[in-house]
Amino acid sequence: MFDQVKQQWKMMQMMQRLMKDENFKALMAEPRVQELMKDADFQALIKTQDPTKIAASPKLAAIMRDPEIAKKFAKLDLKSLMQA
Repeated sequence: MFDQVKQQWKMMQMMQRLMKDENFKALMAEPRVQELMKDADFQALIKTQDPTKIAASPKLAAIMRDPEIAKKFAKLDLKSLMQA
């Protein structure tokens, strides 16, 4: 149980860092990204917290083909945001 609480705490901290990141804000402001985030199937994938499954989503792949969205995603420094 303690491990689960610890994992939840780390996830909350990571989300707080993401919400402060200007590149993340720009990506989340994209209408197609907002639409994806409202999608029930994609929300279910996010709840799995499995980055492999999330990355394999055809819906995510479809919006990542948009050069502007891909450019904004590439600006994210996910490694440092997740480790900070």
